[in-house]
Amino acid sequence: MPNQVVGGARGFLTRLGLAAIVAGAGLAGCAPMGTGMAAPSTARVDRLAALFVQAVPVGWMVDRVAARDTQWPFQKYPGRYTPTQLACTRGELTADKVSATQHADARAFARRYPDRVEESIQVLESGAAEAMGLLMRAGMGEAISGRKVDAGSVMRSLSAGQLRAFNELGEGTQHTELRQAMRIDELASGGSRAQTHQRGVRLGQSLLVGPMLSAMERCQVSPGTLFDKAGTLT
Repeated sequence: MPNQVVGGARGFLTRLGLAAIVAGAGLAGCAPMGTGMAAPSTARVDRLAALFVQAVPVGWMVDRVAARDTQWPFQKYPGRYTPTQLACTRGELTADKVSATQHADARAFARRYPDRVEESIQVLESGAAEAMGLLMRAGMGEAISGRKVDAGSVMRSLSAGQLRAFNELGEGTQHTELRQAMRIDELASGGSRAQTHQRGVRLGQSLLVGPMLSAMERCQVSPGTLFDKAGTLT
């Protein structure tokens, strides 16, 4: 197996930590753009969205972080919210509601690139989504438990076909726009362990900021309460 496949896959084990589940960055989606091609069916777009969620299981991660810390997502801001506000916000940040951001990303991608929906489904279904999701869940499990994951064991659980599809998604120039829609384009750019971890943090933030702000609005939590007097998020 090529070194870049193994190295890239192992890198995903450390790219998502608990910090990736704290909102704080802007969203960047695909703007609608007509191409003249007939739009793909709703069923195919829904399938693409499900693969986005499988590959980047942010909702799954949120569920586990919330179960571990009863004060999440306001654990850093004691005294700035009521128990009712906390309970309401947590109720709005379920896996299904958080994953809605990824469904919106998939729909935007399909509107802009209707001719690429089938090839995108193909590479994700051929093993890329399953491999990426497994590696991200392993990395998150390590971050939560503090117990180092046996990268070799995780790698051995993946087939050659899954790793080939994973590498194609991460390296193929034809999938650049797909990586952008999935918000994983920065993760494919390499760099040091610290740099890739920070990219993972930004990925988690970009997927969570929308649902987080919506939850705070519904639960009447002012975002201003989370900032100090200097206007810095504390």
